[in-house]
Amino acid sequence: MDAQKFRSLSPRLRALVGIAVLLDGREAGEYLAFDAAHGPGLQRAATDLSEIDPEVRMPFVGTMVRSALKEIK
Repeated sequence: MDAQKFRSLSPRLRALVGIAVLLDGREAGEYLAFDAAHGPGLQRAATDLSEIDPEVRMPFVGTMVRSALKEIK
């Protein structure tokens, strides 16, 4: 599992990518690519996460989203 790009993002962007991957794992990268400021980085992070087997991806990304949201508070 390669989540280095995802982990290098700020907490807000990790939460954004995580929620996008939870909602639509396969297309999340395509949607996030349109972000004017961070598109390529978000797309790479989402694509890397979407390649993880769904049985592992869902709990991992859920945990990472909760962690990012705690950092934001």
